[in-house]
Amino acid sequence: MSLKKTYYIETFGCQMNKNDSELMALSMLEHGFEPAEDLEHAEIALFNTCSVREHAENRVISRIRSHRKKTRGHDRVTVVAGCMAQRIGTELIESGIADMVVGPYQSPEIGRLIVSHFMDRSRDRFLSQDTDDLSPRINLRLSAIRDAPPWHRWVTITHGCDNNCSYCIVPLVRGRLISFKSATILEYIRHLAANGIREITLLGQNVNQYGADSSDLPFHKLLEAAAGIEGIERMNFLTSHPKDFSVDILLVIRDHPNISRSIHLPLQSGSDRVLGLMSRGYTRSQYLSLVEQIRNRLPSHSLSTDIIVGFPGETESEFEQTLAAAEQIRFDDAYTYAYSQRRGTPAYSMAESITREEKVGRLKRLIALQRSISRRKLDEKIDRVEEAIIERLSRKSSEEVMGRTFLNHVVITPGTKQDIGKRVKVRIQGVRGTALQGTRIA
Repeated sequence: MSLKKTYYIETFGCQMNKNDSELMALSMLEHGFEPAEDLEHAEIALFNTCSVREHAENRVISRIRSHRKKTRGHDRVTVVAGCMAQRIGTELIESGIADMVVGPYQSPEIGRLIVSHFMDRSRDRFLSQDTDDLSPRINLRLSAIRDAPPWHRWVTITHGCDNNCSYCIVPLVRGRLISFKSATILEYIRHLAANGIREITLLGQNVNQYGADSSDLPFHKLLEAAAGIEGIERMNFLTSHPKDFSVDILLVIRDHPNISRSIHLPLQSGSDRVLGLMSRGYTRSQYLSLVEQIRNRLPSHSLSTDIIVGFPGETESEFEQTLAAAEQIRFDDAYTYAYSQRRGTPAYSMAESITREEKVGRLKRLIALQRSISRRKLDEKIDRVEEAIIERLSRKSSEEVMGRTFLNHVVITPGTKQDIGKRVKVRIQGVRGTALQGTRIA
């Protein structure tokens, strides 16, 4: 059945959601739906949602309510997909916020599911977490999606997570770790390279754990094989977990210059007691030892992290340990959050020890420290030559372009639309806000 209706996808959250949205767009096109220019003109509004923090859920619910208010009285359908749909999908239907909900397992098949919904409106909840219903994330036809950058593709290698960190909702909404077959992944990357894709990002809730649920390749072997595919000029991977980040991974990065030296390694806390409450599986000293190994084997690298402040029971002294760890490690960037309760996680039953205002106060102190460190790290790049891939025109000048270096720093340099997707060398001359600024030399 083909329905000549228009759709628009609005994506919230992580890179895996971005990849899922590309798969959703492909499914919609293959089932006869047509893309709309924006949400207000779409007959089918698709919201691919995040559930990691309460703020993320509140934001998307507010956005959906606003959209439905604007389109009331019109023949429109609102579909909520992704992690929030999995967590509270029935509530969204019963409260009238959504007409249809689709969880992460089935969202890549959303075109087919929407067709079935139009045939039978009672078919409005697709929230299975049966492994037989897990839609593939590897699809050779994705290379034809026009909305994606013509030089880059996300490559999801795992789905779900087995770490069960006490604050994290992911195992509940995305399920247990499932590693996709290495042969299929590598075939897909070769297909992408043959079709002009020069940069890929391997995705998973914990990519380092790839293959732990099967007899397939371990992550470092998959990384090595992917890096050896001709035509792939830059390769990234997200996200790593300190307890599973092995020296073997570092050696593969060291030996393959097309693997980005930008490593994202969530710390979460500088306190051993808090790390234990979080069920992170490592200590501060073990994390610092891993950082030292990175520095020894990758002289040129950047390091980013995630940090949560105000976890239940965190004392002022333990928060100061986190500040001290950030100052000692000197991250290039940090994604910082005030702890948010998530119903369904082990930490939900833990008693909160500080107020929201105190959490925000700690967060502001951490952000101020990290901004200072990040600025100092950027200043150290002045007069150096960095390789970058140009991503788009600068928002502030039509005569400048924005790219990202192989250390994942934003760089602004003179250029035109024709430079987008090109790999260039830039001599860094200064810092503008949070971006490097330089002149192309090649």
